[in-house]
Amino acid sequence: MSPNHNPSHTRNSVDQKDSLVDYIFKTAFAFLLVFACPHSTLNPAPNNLYADRFITKDGGKIEGELLNPNDIPYKVLKIKQTNGVEIEINANYIIRKIADKPVSPLTEYNSFAPFVEDNIENHLKTAEWCRRNNLPDLNKLHLNLALELDPDQPEARKLLGYSKNNDGIWTTPEQKLIDAGLIRTPKGWKTQQQIEVDNIIEERKKTESRWQKEFQTIMHGLPHNPQARNRLLAITDPNAAIPITKALQTEQNPDTRILLIRALSNIGTSPAIQQIARWSVSQVETVSSVKRTCLDELKKHKSYKHILVGLYASQLNPQYGIYAINASALAIAELDGKSAIPQLIEVLTVNVTETQLIKPQGPAFSPSGTGLEWGAPREIKITREVKNNDVLRALQILTGVNFLFDKNAWRNWMIQYSRSQYFNPRRIND
Repeated sequence: MSPNHNPSHTRNSVDQKDSLVDYIFKTAFAFLLVFACPHSTLNPAPNNLYADRFITKDGGKIEGELLNPNDIPYKVLKIKQTNGVEIEINANYIIRKIADKPVSPLTEYNSFAPFVEDNIENHLKTAEWCRRNNLPDLNKLHLNLALELDPDQPEARKLLGYSKNNDGIWTTPEQKLIDAGLIRTPKGWKTQQQIEVDNIIEERKKTESRWQKEFQTIMHGLPHNPQARNRLLAITDPNAAIPITKALQTEQNPDTRILLIRALSNIGTSPAIQQIARWSVSQVETVSSVKRTCLDELKKHKSYKHILVGLYASQLNPQYGIYAINASALAIAELDGKSAIPQLIEVLTVNVTETQLIKPQGPAFSPSGTGLEWGAPREIKITREVKNNDVLRALQILTGVNFLFDKNAWRNWMIQYSRSQYFNPRRIND
């Protein structure tokens, strides 16, 4: 035996050879299981038809399935490679994960966001990428992350809409609105008063909707069902005026229309009473008993007389037509609306322009000199004076005198009596 011979060294060498042989055998056996047994549970191919690719800092690629996708922020990536071998890699070594299939911008963002280093430059670049890919919330997230690192970072401040106020303090547009007393709502920025008005309108709409449903039930029993009539005439809620008005405008039965007018009168609000006044001079209403009901109900509401006379006086204009002028004049007389006498005098007569179609009387020479031809009909405008008899009747009722359609005589009468203690239009009590 050589002096340098060491028995323990010989045993270690033998053990190492045995271990190497054992490793080669196990690796070859695993290889056979994976590739020679396609139906084996160890075969990774079916689960990796679409493997992810992980890009390393040195430009390399690792293909496989990420086994710990929820361990964010990543410290170690556990990847099952396409050959079935599982490995662990320090997350700092990976810069991006790319899916093999086409992905949405959000999915692509999720593939690289965990690897974005926490510095201002990278957050600004990521924010710009999110902006270009229509991810506004994530764009703001990374801009704010940049501000956490440097609260005065000008680019991030500008992109978030900040501007410096007179005191040199960064302020957002939203903060400026808040400082101005506005409140953010789903429908935009509003004052507290606007919000309260919106709430009132919304509540009114809900109430009107409830009334609309109940009113439909009432309408089925009109005009002959006593219970339906009593329910209608017992309504006093102002919110019911709108469905009642809508029903009045479409109702075919005049008896039912009379009940609807009485219902509006019972509600008694200014809008409800004005609806009755408008209906009284509507050309749609052709039944005299319905018009009579309107005027009878209006005369019950003496506190609204001034408003009603003003409403009718506003209709004393040729632009509203001859019918509206005469109907309004009679309504003013019914209400004893002496304050409207000056307006009535001015519409005793009105000029009306009409278009007439003139037909040719016979053949005429053509302007082109080609011979005789029949001319085409042509339109001409004719202005004529119209005398409003109902306006004259209203003036007679209100004044007790009659100057027919002589406007100057009526105007002189107004001047004479306006100076007397018995009649001064400025002091007429409607």
